[in-house]
Amino acid sequence: MSEGDRFQDALRRRRFMRLAGMAGVAGLAGCIGQEDVQEGGNTGGSDGGGGGDSGGDTTESGGDGDESSSEPVDVGVVIPFSGDLSDFGGPMMNALRMAQKDINAAGGPLGRELKLHDEDSGTDSTQGVNAANKLVDTNGVSAVIGAVSSGVTISIAKSVTIPNEVLHITSASSSPSISTLDDDDLVFRTRTNDRFVAKVMARIIEDQGVEKASVIFINNDFGEALADTFESSFSGTTTTTVGYESGQSSYQQVLAKAFEDDPGFVAFAGYPESGTTMLSQWAEEGYGGNWVLHTSLLSEDVISNVGAEVMNDMYGVRTKPPSGGATESFVSDYQEAYPDAQVFDPYSWNSYDALVSYALAVEKAGTTDAAEVKKAMREVSNSPGEAVGYTEFGAGAEKIGAGTDVDYSGPSGNVNYDDNGDVASDMVIVQVEDGTFANKDTIPADELV
Repeated sequence: MSEGDRFQDALRRRRFMRLAGMAGVAGLAGCIGQEDVQEGGNTGGSDGGGGGDSGGDTTESGGDGDESSSEPVDVGVVIPFSGDLSDFGGPMMNALRMAQKDINAAGGPLGRELKLHDEDSGTDSTQGVNAANKLVDTNGVSAVIGAVSSGVTISIAKSVTIPNEVLHITSASSSPSISTLDDDDLVFRTRTNDRFVAKVMARIIEDQGVEKASVIFINNDFGEALADTFESSFSGTTTTTVGYESGQSSYQQVLAKAFEDDPGFVAFAGYPESGTTMLSQWAEEGYGGNWVLHTSLLSEDVISNVGAEVMNDMYGVRTKPPSGGATESFVSDYQEAYPDAQVFDPYSWNSYDALVSYALAVEKAGTTDAAEVKKAMREVSNSPGEAVGYTEFGAGAEKIGAGTDVDYSGPSGNVNYDDNGDVASDMVIVQVEDGTFANKDTIPADELV
């Protein structure tokens, strides 16, 4: 049986079960025959990689009649396949493909195929907004997942998704500014707010008995918000906060300003490409002091490019990696599907959970209309409800169809959206030892709220 035949077979089974359930509840036995006449949908394949569509354009936008529609559920993806954060785009897209495969193998949300349309944000706000506009205006997507840079995500939200009333989920952006967007409850994220990271960065420095620290941050919403939160959280003296632009060949002026008052530590909120250059120049010039690195800099590539001997003893903060069977199974499945790719935690599993939680919300809402789906996002992911886990979209959809409340948790752990659409995770302090990031202490989320 071909992939298309298998999908259509699963789709027919799901539709029969859903309509049979509806008939039992409402006494509408004639609906099944009517649905058989309407059946026959699209069966395009998954996307083919960065910057491409995954199955053709559509102008279907959800709303009334979604239960009986055979049109695909189109989801846009805007993530960086180029630019300062390009390291993260590929692994995130891989995870989204895994989620897409699991969802469609079970018949898809509302018995419809889910399609991904992906575009490159270029780690640039203008390019990201243009990409999102294309996805909304040309591809007619009902939701957008992206981006990585908080500045790009906020620009897309303000310029595209919120004005067009399109649901928006980010699985990587962490700026506290996202929590306070005037978004009409359309923006959600499966990545922890950077407010937690900044507080732990301050705690690390305080625990070392250091009373003076400076902050270096990339000049965007992500960096500025983290610098502000660090300064308000640090009990010592923040000697200076220095913003910088990525893509420069030299950061000597930034470094000189950051170290002019001899801080014991620098809290660094930046990205791998520019971060590698800055840390290398710091070592070459012998500024002294130590660093606490934001999660976005905790890439093994940064260590190998800067040098383990330079980075040894540096600290960092990251979201506590989830544990348990779901996480282990996801990593195993990822490595089998993409043996030559690296899993960048937490963005890969957070991307998987972003798409599955959206698909379950569509199932619950009975439509792709964002006005209804946003109401269902917490209903399918927060307690109370019967547990639905990794690769269990089909079981979750059946429970929803039977009128049962569900509580989705995936490879990233619990996906409990709060009033701002955020999730909360425990944080881990790491330190570079022998050329790798070694876990040290865990700070529970409830100590940082």
